[in-house]
Amino acid sequence: MMLLFLFGLTLTLSAAEYTCKGEANNNPIYKEAPTFVKQVKNGKLYTTGGEEPKVSVVHMWGTPYEMGFAHGQLVSKEAQKLYSQVTDYMQSQVEQFLHMLPEFLQELIARYGVEGALEMTYLLTKKYTPPRFFEELKGFADGSGIDYMAVVRMHMFPEVIKAQCSMVGAWGPANANNNNGDLVQLRALDWATNGPFQEFPAILVYHPSASETNDFAIISFVGFIGALSGVSDAPMGICEKVWYAYNGTSSREGIPWHFMLRDILQWDKSVDDAINRVNHADRTCSIFIGVGDPEHKFRVMEYAYEGVTVYDDRNFPSYPGHPRREGLVFVNKHVQPSNHPCLGDFLDTFYGNIDYSVLIQAAAHHKTGDTHAAIYDFGNDHLYVTLASIYDPVNGAVPAYNREWSRLTMSDLWKEAIPTGF
Repeated sequence: MMLLFLFGLTLTLSAAEYTCKGEANNNPIYKEAPTFVKQVKNGKLYTTGGEEPKVSVVHMWGTPYEMGFAHGQLVSKEAQKLYSQVTDYMQSQVEQFLHMLPEFLQELIARYGVEGALEMTYLLTKKYTPPRFFEELKGFADGSGIDYMAVVRMHMFPEVIKAQCSMVGAWGPANANNNNGDLVQLRALDWATNGPFQEFPAILVYHPSASETNDFAIISFVGFIGALSGVSDAPMGICEKVWYAYNGTSSREGIPWHFMLRDILQWDKSVDDAINRVNHADRTCSIFIGVGDPEHKFRVMEYAYEGVTVYDDRNFPSYPGHPRREGLVFVNKHVQPSNHPCLGDFLDTFYGNIDYSVLIQAAAHHKTGDTHAAIYDFGNDHLYVTLASIYDPVNGAVPAYNREWSRLTMSDLWKEAIPTGF
């Protein structure tokens, strides 16, 4: 049956190719179990993937400080190399996007420089941020030997520079023919492929000792604990995209959005819990958030300082290039609202059969997920990830959507045993 579907997928691609500029991703999926590398007290390091660079799979147990310390110990060499390049890269990124930043932030950068603006962001957000995040950052700094404030500054960077990105949630009639109607969710991060980050990709898997917490994993890079993409054993998956067209009030005083998304993964049990958290959060900037769970399906939120608007498959705006279909919610990588037809046409073409394989091709044809992309296939217990290649000054980098995807079994991540003998 799967072979027949893939044959049909090939035959019907031409219907969407007229509006898409990308090409099919024909790389085989890497399905081998992660390879064990080493362990320390409260932490284990594995690698996965058939291409370079390998993806570090970092398991951590314990309190926030203990998890951060184990993280730092396990990847200290890689993290030190990354952090040595980060300041110059952040400077170049801020200069490139300076005109798109709020005026008061432009003034901060002009007065104090990038590092000063990041430290000011830290001071403005600190009282709104749960202390456990800073405890974990201190643990990571101690375990890796990296200066604590350098670690803090890098974790303020997403509040200054946000990314384009795409997100899709499909369930029910959108994939009833081949996926039992189970929710499958795409998160594609379109940010940058010319920096040092993709040399050190990581899946950080948390097993917190706190009560009533979820185990969860974030797709990131070594030494960065904010949630850009991730999934939990609740189960719950998250997505994010910048909301460029927002013209209301913003604030720098509140919880950084990537820490708020991580709290969703760690503590919330359902989409309704996540929506409640977002509604009551001290919000800062304007982004789109996607949250999905197998029971309550997928929701998109317009998230801003002034308020939150929640969309599902019944009330999400419908317009040319963005069809409304039952069991399907998506936001493409362009400024919203977007009439660009590629992603809408592609999903409409395969409506009824939108499983992980269609989402892999959707990302490739829409050319979305240049930095990384993840698919949360809840019904089949699989997490798929792809990450950009290492940047080459001459040839650039191969975007993630054109590279190999790796498949991990989510339940195996959650049941990993804590290291003993320490």
